Amino acid sequence: MFGTRRTTIFFATDIHGSERCFMKFINSAKFYGANVLILGGDITGKALIPIVRDGHNSRYRATFLGERMTLESEEAIAAFERQVRHAGAYPFRTTVEELAALESDRTLVDRLFTRLMVESVQRWCELAEERLRGSGVRCFIDAGNDDEPEIVEVLKQASYVEMPEGQVVLIDDEHEMVSAGFANLTPWHAPRDIPDEELGRLIESMACQLQHPERAIFNVHVPPYGSGLDTAPQLDEQLKPVVVGGEIATGPVGSKAVRTMIERFQPLVSLHGHVHESRAVSKIGRTTCINPGSEYGDGHLRAALVTLKGPKLLSYQLITG
Repeated sequence: MFGTRRTTIFFATDIHGSERCFMKFINSAKFYGANVLILGGDITGKALIPIVRDGHNSRYRATFLGERMTLESEEAIAAFERQVRHAGAYPFRTTVEELAALESDRTLVDRLFTRLMVESVQRWCELAEERLRGSGVRCFIDAGNDDEPEIVEVLKQASYVEMPEGQVVLIDDEHEMVSAGFANLTPWHAPRDIPDEELGRLIESMACQLQHPERAIFNVHVPPYGSGLDTAPQLDEQLKPVVVGGEIATGPVGSKAVRTMIERFQPLVSLHGHVHESRAVSKIGRTTCINPGSEYGDGHLRAALVTLKGPKLLSYQLITG
């Protein structure tokens, strides 16, 4: 017997380290009246920004977004660090000597990158708990294909944030959720790219446990193939866009296995990301498939607000905050 309670989901994805977008994500529960928050993967950044001490002086120098600057006070440095984190990169203070060592040893860079990513996600989990504990809001955060395995462990160990991947989770009294942050193989060989057949088996292993697939939510990072949620520029062997007739050629890049699983199990809603430029909603059978897209670099949080009641999708809305 179905209940009468409405569940409102705020779904965002692909914020790639942007602390500004993450804070908007956490604050969205109160602003939009959502009782379930879902961050669908690719949560970590892609760039390190050194803040280099100027010799024995107290001044530091840094370059960000093509602009060179001199930072002469702790307040100026802290403000710059916030600016960098808001844009999705990782600032770190260093010396000329340490920077030279990093530039000559890729292993040191990888270690630093991992440490800063882990520290950032740990801080985000603590912020989520600080802002949401006692509110009744559940907060699910998954890793995407671009996220390192260490991030998965951080999310699993969080005390408030829930890492849903690999299991069937009840988000309320009657709606189950299946989550997978992996992607089919991409040209960039991301840390959590896997063969499409393996992705299909992973989703199938969870979906077969659903009690009521018709009321379920698929939270799957990569969108279904040919759905209109997976349209991206076509690339050549050098990973450059293919130009045809003076225009960049586009085509589907999603997962055929994900599409097959949606067609087979027909969940109520499927939530996706991965392809930033393919913000869209489409139907596969009775399933409403949503990709809110991503514009994290400008600090804009693209998201979907989805309201469910029993077996019905009452409403959905693509929003930008």
